[in-house]
Amino acid sequence: MQMTAAVVTTTKHPGMSDALEREARAWMEDPLSHFGMSNTRIHSVPRKEAEAVQLAALNLRLEQRRTEIPVLAKLADAQGIRSLAALEDAAPLLFDHNVYKSYPVSLLAKQRFDRLTQWLDRLTPHDLSGVDVSACKSIDEWLTLLQDRTPLDVATSSGTSGTISFFPKSKRDYTTSVRGFRAQLVQTFGNAPTQSDLHDKIHVLTPLYRDGHSSMGRFAHYLREIFCLGDDSYLYTAFSHKISSDLMWLAARLRAAAAKGDVTRVDVPETLLARRPELEAMQKNAPAQQSAFIRKVATELKGKRVFALGTTPMFYEVAQHGLADGMRGVFTPDSVVMGGGGAKGLVLPEDCDRTIMEFFGVPRMRMSYGMTELNAFTVTCEQSRYHFLPWVTLFVLDPDTGKPLPRSGVQTGRAAFFDMTHDGTWGGIVTGDKITVIWDTPCPCGRSTVYLQGGIQRFSELQGGDDKITCAATPGAQAEAMDYLLSLDL
Repeated sequence: MQMTAAVVTTTKHPGMSDALEREARAWMEDPLSHFGMSNTRIHSVPRKEAEAVQLAALNLRLEQRRTEIPVLAKLADAQGIRSLAALEDAAPLLFDHNVYKSYPVSLLAKQRFDRLTQWLDRLTPHDLSGVDVSACKSIDEWLTLLQDRTPLDVATSSGTSGTISFFPKSKRDYTTSVRGFRAQLVQTFGNAPTQSDLHDKIHVLTPLYRDGHSSMGRFAHYLREIFCLGDDSYLYTAFSHKISSDLMWLAARLRAAAAKGDVTRVDVPETLLARRPELEAMQKNAPAQQSAFIRKVATELKGKRVFALGTTPMFYEVAQHGLADGMRGVFTPDSVVMGGGGAKGLVLPEDCDRTIMEFFGVPRMRMSYGMTELNAFTVTCEQSRYHFLPWVTLFVLDPDTGKPLPRSGVQTGRAAFFDMTHDGTWGGIVTGDKITVIWDTPCPCGRSTVYLQGGIQRFSELQGGDDKITCAATPGAQAEAMDYLLSLDL
């Protein structure tokens, strides 16, 4: 796998102790190795100590990235921010997640991948100015070329709003993300990691794609490297082909046209519009293919240690049929079955999880919370709470003002994060998620890390499909940064 070392300046930072700076740099560069890949050590850092390291890392990253990401420099300079005295001071520098789909949509319709590269270059510390994309005739060709010739492995979204985002995730970012996933999922908190936890190949079952540029496609590549230790025979996917980002964009534009009541006006190239029957067949046949895949592979992997990643309704359907056929305890007890994805219009019974656990033979169902813009996935603890990795700074923002709410008591608001490990971007993001955080009450599971209470909701769903994010940055600073980002050579 192509890897690029993180670039971290070695200049001593004024006003920061040598010990704190060394700790912050270790967390920024490779926190998993720093903690010996131990889930117990990772989630046992006292909150006060973690926040001291987080503030140090924020200052180090700000100093570094403002010279590498001009949009960040514009945002910081317009507000006179040179350093941060408290974690809350970072709120005006967190990017609205919509910035990663702020490009003019006409550039995709006109296949102006040179201008899209210019736009993307202003959001990442990696220099894309010398990459020749003039021969690219599709989104897939463009993203594959960037993947082959740069440290980036750009991640796309599904485009539920009608516009897909392009997030400059790097290969290093993906690797950090999946290593953290493995450390948390396969180890028992409170115990040191076993040799098996660290070094055994684990079968991966996912009813998704073998490859792609969206997370649902590209993630498989890194699961194979980290969980399967590079052994392709340990990776089981429902679809052996690569999910096309061009088809995902077509689906997004069709949804946008349908929302406007005119599906005859879809602003995509004719060559892509001609693939509409392919898209419709894929959407129609996928659910049945995925369920059949899980049933087949569950039988093949009987008695094996497996990481199964899918949706709860799909797992429940398979478990029902399997138990009716007299099958139970299919995988070894140290396997992981991770569901989610909502009920998809189905009313699932109260004993849904118990049925799944009985069939697959695992002691509990697992869930995760994460996003493309974060390297760090959180997974549920024994109390079904989502604990954040200590190298991620969590902010709860007032939905109306964008200002950070107090880091004490119980706070409900908009989720925002700073991930100090990010290699492909600045690392600060404001999301569309409504969360509740309990800051001061320790979780009975024993982890010291900050956690969420209850479920996660989307503001867009709560507000009827519209979520206008109010950021803490001043309007003038936001406007100056966006004007620079979009001042392309059109």
